[in-house]
Amino acid sequence: MSRARIAVVATIALGAALIAGPAQAKTDYGDTVAAGRGAIKQAMQETGATSVSVALLSEGKVVWSQQFGEVTAQGTKPTPTTTYGIGSVSKMVTTLAVMRLVDQGKISLDAPVVRYIPDFSMLSPQYRQITVRMLLNHSAGLPGSDYANGMSVEPIPGYVQQVLGALRREPLKTTPGAMNVYCNDCFTLAGEVVARVSGTSFEQYAAANIFKPLGMTQTGFTVTKKSAPVIVDGKQQPQEYTNIAASGGVVSTPQDMLKLAQVFTGERPGIVSASALAQMGSDQTTTTLKAGPRSEFRYGLGWDDVADPALSEVDVTTWVKGGDVNQHHGALLVAPDQDLAVMLSAAGIGIDSGTLESIGGKVLLQALVDTGEMKRLPKPVNGMPPVAKGDAAQTARMTGVYLGSGFSAKITRLNNRSLKLWMYNGNGWTKHPGRYVLRKNGAFWSTDTAGTSLYAQRAWGRTYLMMRRISGTGTYYNYIAVATKMRPGRTLPAWEQRAGQKWLLANEHPQSVAWGLPWMQFSAIPGLSGYMIAYGTLVGSVPFDAGESAGLGSMFLQVPLAMGRDLYDFAITSHGGEDVLQFGSTVMRQQATVPALAGGPVSIGSRGFVEWRKVESERTVTLSGQSAWKVYDDELTLVRAGGSQAAEVTLKAGSYLAIFGPAGAVVTVG
Repeated sequence: MSRARIAVVATIALGAALIAGPAQAKTDYGDTVAAGRGAIKQAMQETGATSVSVALLSEGKVVWSQQFGEVTAQGTKPTPTTTYGIGSVSKMVTTLAVMRLVDQGKISLDAPVVRYIPDFSMLSPQYRQITVRMLLNHSAGLPGSDYANGMSVEPIPGYVQQVLGALRREPLKTTPGAMNVYCNDCFTLAGEVVARVSGTSFEQYAAANIFKPLGMTQTGFTVTKKSAPVIVDGKQQPQEYTNIAASGGVVSTPQDMLKLAQVFTGERPGIVSASALAQMGSDQTTTTLKAGPRSEFRYGLGWDDVADPALSEVDVTTWVKGGDVNQHHGALLVAPDQDLAVMLSAAGIGIDSGTLESIGGKVLLQALVDTGEMKRLPKPVNGMPPVAKGDAAQTARMTGVYLGSGFSAKITRLNNRSLKLWMYNGNGWTKHPGRYVLRKNGAFWSTDTAGTSLYAQRAWGRTYLMMRRISGTGTYYNYIAVATKMRPGRTLPAWEQRAGQKWLLANEHPQSVAWGLPWMQFSAIPGLSGYMIAYGTLVGSVPFDAGESAGLGSMFLQVPLAMGRDLYDFAITSHGGEDVLQFGSTVMRQQATVPALAGGPVSIGSRGFVEWRKVESERTVTLSGQSAWKVYDDELTLVRAGGSQAAEVTLKAGSYLAIFGPAGAVVTVG
């Protein structure tokens, strides 16, 4: 679910020569365990992950289960029953729920979503063409992810209705069925289809029809005392709840998730039919840009990849799903024909599902050697083509500004055979280390990052910047479109004036984790007029069209798979003389209009927006009233928070006070 999943990784073919024959009757997985332990310990050291849990399934039995790290600041170790949020691996539960109802004839994959959710609507009339299948293969054309109140330290109800409301105000980003672009809102709608058809909540349906029959006793949708926390600087962080249930809200253990994996290996029939599993495991990206022979994003129904490149190199079909929320991360890999599966879960800020997927790939490869199905491990890829003669025309074609979701770059020409890559950092362009040199395969290879190359490819009337990189297993190259080339346009004066402006959250629930970074900023793109970039809370870094309307920053990206996601338009309207920004369900107010803090009552307006105040001089105040409050320093870093009980608070000059409450509430600042 999270944007951290957007990893650019890679591969070349090794061939089927490694395949040895039937598996041995009894297998010693010692080398598999050793390889997995080593990879996990290395990842934890490099990322600072607090804890990791892993379990390996072979022929219906758990042959390895182990936990690493700590779950308290005092050094308590995790156990096999320690639970983790699995993020977007939850989408597999949602897909199974849908397919179970398909098997029962209650849902048709190719029926329009409005048949099951009549109150679903969008500004683009083509929304009526969106089918249930398109939700599950990320091709519906929806904006992507409404993150408002998505994660919190206490559960926040009403998320599904929030998303339906946000979509009513949005146009489609692509024609339904035309392009696969990762979409969390798709699975929120899929979960609602399950709820409407079954007559119960999605969570209740999954518990009764998937978790209970599979004996998944450690699995649910709420963190508990058994859930692994994140520890930062020796302090245990508050547990996070994921309110985006059908897209990323499942909490489980690796051993429990291997019970789910047995559905895909065929060892636990009865949940869905064999034909349903076959559909889930079929490549749904046949119309999506094929950048090369290998991609880690060949969506199935629910799956991120139905042909994992590391295993495809040795002719083993493997289905993969990764997932991330802020604190927790998961990766499920299933090789159905080999009756192999591995699940990894982690708690930490620096680690992500891409890292776990790489570890899982190494574990499965070594397991295939241990079972005798492969003679040896694939060799790491290395080497590069010879340097090509200078080609002024080719280098010129590569130059320009390329924009993607979370990847905005500029390429400049150094000479007839080399390029310089610049990355946008929120304030301007920064030089990427090294150069990119033209080689005889027609791509420009990095002199700084081994195995990484760039080239351009035309598709759908656009020029895409393609990246080819060595994968986490080191045994293949991955190909992905990272951005699309842009031509300059005209930035409207209203948007020129907004460059550099910061906006502050106004309607987020006080328990939302978004308050850890409560601002967003618009920035001009040096050398590219007509477009700007928004970066900060809930958006990451996304470009938008600043030349269409003074009150609308429209999302224009049409980049397939992972780099064109999360594209809610920016709408600016005036309320009582104040400009208010809205994207998705999020509302923000301008930092520049925040009034100075004065004593006396502070009234929460009729819309219930957060009241911000700037502290002009150091003072100590007493806050009382039906409210919550948060204090930020002059750089908008959270320093203190409290609830409705009266509290004495010292406020430094330049700091900010955010006051929460229901519409009409009065908070006294004494």
